[in-house]
Amino acid sequence: MICSNCGKEIEGGKFCPFCGTAVEAPAAEAPAAEAPAAEEKPVEEAVAETPAEEAPAAEEKAAEEAPVIEETPASEEPAAAAAPEEPSILEPVEAISSEVTETTPIENPAETVPSPIEAAPAPAPAPAPVEGPSVAEPAPEAAPVAAAPVAAKPKKSKKPLVIVLSIIGAVIILAGAGVGIFYFLLVQKYNKATDAFENGDYEQSLELYTQLKTFKDSEYWAECSQVELDYQKVDGLIEQEDFDGAITILKEVVDFYETDPKSDEALALMTECQTVKDAFADKNSKNYFEAKDKFKSLTTLKDKYAVQVNLCDAHLAETNKAWSTIIANLYGIQTNDLELAFIKSPKNDDDKFISTVYSEGTTDYDKIKSVVKPADDEQKALLEAAIKGLKYDNAFQLMEKLKFEEAMAIFSELGDFLDSKTQYDVAKGKLDEYNKKYEAAQALYDNGEYYKAMVAWNAISEWKDSADKAKSCPQPMPENGSMKKGSGSISLKINAPSSINALMRVYNSSNEVVAQVFIAAGKNATIKLGAGTYTIKVAYGSEWFGEKDLFGAKGAYLQLKNGTSESFTLKKNYSYTLTLQSGTSGNVGSKTVSGGADGM
Repeated sequence: MICSNCGKEIEGGKFCPFCGTAVEAPAAEAPAAEAPAAEEKPVEEAVAETPAEEAPAAEEKAAEEAPVIEETPASEEPAAAAAPEEPSILEPVEAISSEVTETTPIENPAETVPSPIEAAPAPAPAPAPVEGPSVAEPAPEAAPVAAAPVAAKPKKSKKPLVIVLSIIGAVIILAGAGVGIFYFLLVQKYNKATDAFENGDYEQSLELYTQLKTFKDSEYWAECSQVELDYQKVDGLIEQEDFDGAITILKEVVDFYETDPKSDEALALMTECQTVKDAFADKNSKNYFEAKDKFKSLTTLKDKYAVQVNLCDAHLAETNKAWSTIIANLYGIQTNDLELAFIKSPKNDDDKFISTVYSEGTTDYDKIKSVVKPADDEQKALLEAAIKGLKYDNAFQLMEKLKFEEAMAIFSELGDFLDSKTQYDVAKGKLDEYNKKYEAAQALYDNGEYYKAMVAWNAISEWKDSADKAKSCPQPMPENGSMKKGSGSISLKINAPSSINALMRVYNSSNEVVAQVFIAAGKNATIKLGAGTYTIKVAYGSEWFGEKDLFGAKGAYLQLKNGTSESFTLKKNYSYTLTLQSGTSGNVGSKTVSGGADGM
């Protein structure tokens, strides 16, 4: 078999051992040896007569595996003009053979024909048309295929190989330098990210580690940076009372650091956040005792939520209507005296004022507002409730003092606070009641029932001028012998006790007063009566309330007895003397008259 490129005889194979050109086995039906030498066709014609699709599969595979060699055509005339419409593996041979002329074969082709091996072939995914060999000098004329094989192998030129090796070496050196520089830049960025992380600049460390991607352990430290960035948000979330958000981040920290002390720290804070969350839930449900206990159980967040303990106490005081306790707790929060030490040890005038409010209460509501300054809506609401509560209590105190109109004004001002509307109606009812009592007392007085009027006014002594009215009820003591009444021929002399005044009345059988007389203490008086049978009653006392109430409830009211009888019989032409009892003295007995002055 003859190589179509170098013209040397080869024993077989897919490539020429001398020049490396892909070769095609001759067709079995037309061996080249039987054709006359003079009539042999040039290689280009033989190639043209063998269609590409009829080439054996082994040759096609050899062509596919052959390196693709980029070559420059031997002449300026385009060799593609003679190429088939669909180029085959042997297109480079055809391109070269188109320049072959019938001249004497080159005696030493090794010096003129460059070997295709000298060019660095690049593997291609699919076979492509191969252009003419690329050489620095014009390609020499190729020998005809029919020429005898050249005995010696072509000598390889070392110059292109040296150049190629030099270029490859330079590229390797430059590539190595590039790789070194690139690695150096990565290390620099890694160190910068590490410094940022150690300095707490987690945003920068996250950005740099993310850019480094899989370099060293950058992915891990990027995740660390993100966790730390999230961890920094916890305080803000707690401040906003977003405990669910804080707990979510803290759980992420716990899970990420696992056995690291930071995991224990985050777990402790997560537990505290849950406790605070539960405490606020209790507080919102008005379970102030439970909320207070939870706030007091805190450790890490104890100082942050210490105020909540006082607020829970204030809410409990509101429930128990201990208004001054609310004010004391609010003032303690304001002055950071959460233990309320100012109550026992006041240091300034404001301390003393609030201490007095706590101990005694006050009606100086404006001063409370000037001293206690609520910090938020919750505290404002508590202070407002406390002041209303103080007013509410004051209204009750006014009602106890029978100052119903003032109490009604306060209850009206309080509106829907507690049961103020109901208490307004109570106060109004009391007002009406006392007005009626006052008017009734006045009616008794006008009717001459001075003692009864005095009692009535004394019952409402704080109402209006009742006390003064009651003082005006006792009347001047009658003169001795005054109020005399009676007629007849029989004289009855009455001696009064020495220490007490007396009023004596004489009743006939019909229980009608037929005679009476006032006898001053130690004095005597005489009345006239007709003959007949009488009953006698005597009133004793030292304070006079008129003829109706006599000596009032302080007087003694007796019915005289004649031995065992209550009747006295006076005979015509007789005179009688009656000595009223005083101590063991007296000439008659007596019994108490039921009904007092009304029984006289």
